[in-house]
Amino acid sequence: MITSTVSPTLIIGLRFFGFWPGVSYSTIYWLSFMSTMLIMQYFQYLYIFNHLKTSELTNLVDSLMTTSIYSLTFLKLVILWIHRRVFHTILADMENDWRECINVDQHLHIMTIKANISHFFSSSLLSFNAIASAFYLLGDYVIRFIFLTKDYNATLRQLPMKIQFPFETQQSPMFECFVVSLFLHAMLQVWSMAILNGLIFALVLHLSGQVDIICQEFRNISRTTLLYGSSLSSFGVLVERHNRIISLSENIEKLFSFIALMQVVWNTLVICCLGFIIIISIHNETGVFALVKTVIAYFSIIMEVFFICFAGEYLGLKGNLIARATYETPWYDIPSNQSKIIIFILLRSQKRLAITAGKMMDMSFETFTSIMKASVSYISVLNAMY
Repeated sequence: MITSTVSPTLIIGLRFFGFWPGVSYSTIYWLSFMSTMLIMQYFQYLYIFNHLKTSELTNLVDSLMTTSIYSLTFLKLVILWIHRRVFHTILADMENDWRECINVDQHLHIMTIKANISHFFSSSLLSFNAIASAFYLLGDYVIRFIFLTKDYNATLRQLPMKIQFPFETQQSPMFECFVVSLFLHAMLQVWSMAILNGLIFALVLHLSGQVDIICQEFRNISRTTLLYGSSLSSFGVLVERHNRIISLSENIEKLFSFIALMQVVWNTLVICCLGFIIIISIHNETGVFALVKTVIAYFSIIMEVFFICFAGEYLGLKGNLIARATYETPWYDIPSNQSKIIIFILLRSQKRLAITAGKMMDMSFETFTSIMKASVSYISVLNAMY
């Protein structure tokens, strides 16, 4: 029996990074991974500063894109660590919700459906990101293998990502060790990025399941009222459940607000960088293979933005269902001293459930459309100028 909206894959990842409650030496796990991230960031930015030339613009943009993704993931993990107590509170509330749902078959059925969707989404997101990242990291090796010429210099072998070390890395077997190490670390970074995105979706699905439960209870209480003429205790339970939904929504907003803001800014920058590489690849000899590699990464970043915007849009739509279900209650058949409770529930329902980007704008389809318009306009200008 499924007893959590958070999938086992996400739980393993959160335990590995030290975010899951009750993990021994969680601080050591988090500091170890963050230390490797900082070391990678130093050498990545060192490459950018040493290749800050107009003649190497393509390499500069390519390195800037991968470095920006690393920086975004690093900041996300820092923010999640700072708000880990809020995260633990959210998990405790979710566990209490599941404990209550087990006793009611209808409620358990609703939450099980949400959990299945969450588990499928988490696995699909992790698989897609892993495949896209593997194509992007190994794409240059495929291009070099296909377009291998007599002028190819074996001493100028390329690492999976644009990075510069202060020591020699071209000689074997050191080069092969660095290739494997960088590839595994990049895949681990992609795994952490997929875990954070899957976590947002899992929390939103859990909250939407609680909204569906409270809407179902409103429909049931109307029939109970008609038959027995008393529903004061049932209204009290619904008010308490509604308060928990609002509290959980506020905690999710507090946890992901600044993460969403960085996601919008950083991903817009990365999309523009990928657009530049796409335009360059179209006019190059190796355009077909470089284009495929870049387009896969482009859609991977777009999907990442889409998922968080979809989560915010879906949460807002679900929040409106509470007001609608409350309004459709036959309040005219309920005693006046009890029907007044419905007014207060309607007033509380006006508080919109949403995920905002730094409390400045809601994450919705409108935000996603604005990001796509900006990136497409940028690519069109580059194509006209090239």
